Amino acid sequence: MSDPRPADTRIFDEDDSDLADNQEFDRALGAGTEALAQGNPADARIALEKALRYKPRNQRARNLLGLSLFKVGELTRSEEIYRALIEDHPSDPTLRVNLGLVFLKQNASPDAVRCFETALDLQPNHQKAQNYLGLALAQKGDLARAREYFLRAGNDAMAEKMTEGLQKSPIRAVAEGASEALAEEKPFNSAVDEAPAAAPKKAGDAPAGARWLATNPAEPVAPPLGPGLEPAAHVVANAPEPSQPPATSPAEAATEATSDVPGPVTPSMSQYTHARRLPMPDAKGGFAIGPSEVLIQVKGEMLTRMDGLVASWGSVTMKPELKRFRGKATDKPFGDGPRRMLRATGEGRFVVSREGREFTALELGDEPAYFREEVLFAFEESILFENGRVPAKGGNDLHLVHLRGSGRLLLVTQGAPQSVDVRRGEAMRIPMDQLVGWHGPLIQPRLVPMVEEAPELGVALELSGEGRALIDVP
Repeated sequence: MSDPRPADTRIFDEDDSDLADNQEFDRALGAGTEALAQGNPADARIALEKALRYKPRNQRARNLLGLSLFKVGELTRSEEIYRALIEDHPSDPTLRVNLGLVFLKQNASPDAVRCFETALDLQPNHQKAQNYLGLALAQKGDLARAREYFLRAGNDAMAEKMTEGLQKSPIRAVAEGASEALAEEKPFNSAVDEAPAAAPKKAGDAPAGARWLATNPAEPVAPPLGPGLEPAAHVVANAPEPSQPPATSPAEAATEATSDVPGPVTPSMSQYTHARRLPMPDAKGGFAIGPSEVLIQVKGEMLTRMDGLVASWGSVTMKPELKRFRGKATDKPFGDGPRRMLRATGEGRFVVSREGREFTALELGDEPAYFREEVLFAFEESILFENGRVPAKGGNDLHLVHLRGSGRLLLVTQGAPQSVDVRRGEAMRIPMDQLVGWHGPLIQPRLVPMVEEAPELGVALELSGEGRALIDVP
């Protein structure tokens, strides 16, 4: 795959990260940690974002930034950080609990329940996950199961309140009371501070293209459930921890019932499998985007990521793809962890869950295009690619994929990508995290501070020339 253009016309460098300045990183990380300990999350956020410009993959700095954003109320960004951390460290239950706490504060109890349940799958005796799951279930109105998890966590006072709630009528009033209480200040602590001393174990405890598209130190106790439901005794202390939601099992909705609370009739296996069919977008080739799933059809070769995979059919072999530069393969992987780009060969299909993401399918014509590496989910083998970066001074480089040729591609973003014009003589700046890509042979990119005299406000991509850019609008 040779590049017909002269070498001096390239707009970005080979994809190879500069060495981070360890002293600057350590200084910024220390300042962020101290600011959090002093109850100043706004200053902590500035320091931690600076630290991540030197070491963007550092787990502790990312975790602390997620906590800082949580405390200043930027829950969407906090959620994004914890989701990304979970992709990198899928077996860490603490990260999943932290994401669950973000969902709790958003009153998104079903998502919070999924997070805490997955944390318990990873670590069954995780006491804080048990207690938080009780809170999430109470917020959801499932008092019977909430009582069960409060008991497991050793939170007898809250378990007793669930019992009282189950004996009252109507049940809905109890659930509303729980929602009101959970809307108050939450027991969310740092995900990375020193963990408090473990509670004494009790007997029985477990051992320790043409058209653009795309994808604390202080430790308060758990809050009361609501008016008339205040716990009579001490509630299990809440510890610092965040995480990602697993899919809710539809079987729970069909079988949740107690002897005191009327519930739906348990369906037979054939009834359930007939009623709960996986939505399957229909496509003869390429991509089809449904309301909750995306279908990727492979005939020959396709490069694709697999995060969010639900099921696959057919005979397809998968091989990890390496990055390419100047028409040659390098020794660097294309993507990290579960978001590794794979080369699928054969004939078959994959169904991927959207998981709240926006997917966009495009047809690439003869005009080349550039995309931020993270948003490119899949593309046909007929499209030639090259990896590269736009270097930044002292910060995070922008990693790009240059595509050319004809074929279909699939993008994944937070919101639906929107097109903006890049006009000659009028440079345009886009926050780096909002960039999806651009096309136009005359566009030249460079990374600049969003505000020259306030570099802590972040980095922007400046595009000059003539063409169109795509931005991610959440």
